[in-house]
Amino acid sequence: MPVSFLVLAAAAAAQAAAPHSDAAAAQAQAAGYAQAQQALTGAPQSADPAVTQAQGYVQAQQALAASPATSHGIALWRNVEDGMSVAQLHALFPQGANVDWRDDRTVLTNVGVIDGCSAKVNIMHPNGVVKEIVMRGDGSIAGRCSLKLVTALSGKYGEPMDKDKVHASWFGREGKNYIWAHDGVTLQMKRYTNGPFGGGGLLAASWELRYSAVATKIDL
Repeated sequence: MPVSFLVLAAAAAAQAAAPHSDAAAAQAQAAGYAQAQQALTGAPQSADPAVTQAQGYVQAQQALAASPATSHGIALWRNVEDGMSVAQLHALFPQGANVDWRDDRTVLTNVGVIDGCSAKVNIMHPNGVVKEIVMRGDGSIAGRCSLKLVTALSGKYGEPMDKDKVHASWFGREGKNYIWAHDGVTLQMKRYTNGPFGGGGLLAASWELRYSAVATKIDL
């Protein structure tokens, strides 16, 4: 039975049985707290009602503080948490025109991430629980969106911990990696700068952003 309920129940019972004098009511209330204390800890009651009342409050607070708190997963992106079950995730994102349920992931399309820029969001749950989020940006002329995203993330989380140029990735696409960490979440962004899916001039520079509760190596 919850500790707070025991304390309140004992105090209420004592108050109901007490005469209508202030002194008697105070003494009965103290006795109620003492009874709750003894039920919780087995400690003897004090002869002094004031001491007994104080001890009752202290013991109740200690017991409440020691009770286990509800555990929540780390929020990866918006209201999606690491370790969230597929059922919980699907309650947030019912299947529809822009939501596709798959065995190992839930895919959200045409998600606005920053003014004028959208992305496809893959919420990965290979073993029935959310593991990471992989966001792939839609193209934009001359990499406008990827640059805006780097600027926005840097403004929110500070300068990235790592920023390196990568060669010889899939499709021969060069790019830069950026890494941020905050509140137990690792963000790893890759901004592509060449290849058939990105580049300079009028071609669209694509980007990919991963959210995870633990650092994972980007290898694209």
